[in-house]
Amino acid sequence: MSLLVIAALLYLGLALGFILVVDNLVGLVFHDPRAPVQPPKFDIGRALAASQKLYRK
Repeated sequence: MSLLVIAALLYLGLALGFILVVDNLVGLVFHDPRAPVQPPKFDIGRALAASQKLYRK
């Protein structure tokens, strides 16, 4: 029974991963030119500065 549950969870995980990959590929090919450009969500320089500031304390 536990093998069946593990197999089902793996199947769902692979299916969701496949859907995400296909969705991202379609988004790359058919992007909306009117969509505003989003700023990067993670700024490595700001993260380094913050970590150095915390390290000095």
